[in-house]
Amino acid sequence: MSIKKLAAVGCAVFGLSIASQALAQDELTCDDIEWSSVVTDEYPNIANACDAVVEKDGKMYARVEVEVLRQRGNTLTFKVLNNDGTSGGSYTQNVGTAWRATIGGQKMRARDLIRGQRMNVYMPHDRWAVIHIDEDGPDIADAVELTAAPMLPKTASPLPLFGLFGAALLALGAGFGAVRRRLAA
Repeated sequence: MSIKKLAAVGCAVFGLSIASQALAQDELTCDDIEWSSVVTDEYPNIANACDAVVEKDGKMYARVEVEVLRQRGNTLTFKVLNNDGTSGGSYTQNVGTAWRATIGGQKMRARDLIRGQRMNVYMPHDRWAVIHIDEDGPDIADAVELTAAPMLPKTASPLPLFGLFGAALLALGAGFGAVRRRLAA
């Protein structure tokens, strides 16, 4: 092989390696997002939940998978799923009547969702909100603020059960006592 051909091949390989590095640098990852304290205060493990990053109009959005816990009308309660298999807290969002989720290529209303269904949502890096993607991608105007799911009051305790068992044992003892007295008479 001549020196000219060898130099041409070397330049081509060098050019391809530089081009591939430039393309790799333009691809955004979850490590590129700097989360606002507003987001990390609400969900400290948000970096663990990020699957991918989408950039639109100069803003970055993290794609996060969520699982539906329940729905009531247009209000969804879901949990954020981390990449390591764990999950975060429960959050509630009123999505409105025009909202549609795409699950398995099918558009579904909030009232059609069932417990356990999973879907991808997008989260802006600077506020605690969720964006369900539509045809033109995530838009900050479509963001809906999240609220923590209300905790149910703890009204039940085992004390009534203990009382019931105690009353049953008293009744059983009274019954045995009555039978014993009849047999003794």
